[in-house]
Formats: sequence, C-alpha cells, structure tokens
Amino acid sequence: MRSLAAALPAALKSLGIQRRTRAAQALWAWPQVVGPMLSGETTALRLTGGTLWVTASSTPLAHQLHLEQPQLIERLNAMIGAPAVKEIRYLQARPRT
Repeated sequence: MRSLAAALPAALKSLGIQRRTRAAQALWAWPQVVGPMLSGETTALRLTGGTLWVTASSTPLAHQLHLEQPQLIERLNAMIGAPAVKEIRYLQARPRT
C-alpha cells in the first residue's frame, strides 16, 4: 500500500489539476516566504506559466524584492516541492488597509 504523500502527485497530475494546485500553493506560501512585515506590503496575485505576479506598495520595495528574486524563488519552490516558480514580476499597487 502506498502512502498518500506518494500517491497524491500522480493523482493530481492524472486529474489535470497539478498546475492549479501548485499555483495555489505559491499564493499561499508568499506571505510565509517574505515574512509578516513585507506580506503587508505585497500580495501574490497569480502564477502563470512559471511567472508569479506580485503587487508591491512602492517601486523601491519592488526593486529590493527583484534583487532578492533568486532566494525568494528558491524558498517558494522548496515550500511547493517542485520548480513551479521560475520568475517573479512586480506590479505597483497601494498597500492593503
């Protein structure tokens, strides 16, 4: 008998929902990856074609996150358990209230 952890990836792939599951995981993991302070200034919007789209409250913050992109991608993919995020793109938006 296989464990759920071993059977789940194949089941998700056969159902065609593996990509959507990874996208949801990326959105869920973003606040944990950037921490509580930056999660209040950023929001992960969607994962499309390996690109994670994120809003940032300011241009300087987006630039700083861009400089940290390799580490952010590495941590996101480690949490997802697959190389789902290949790039992060930033859009400027007002901070959440």
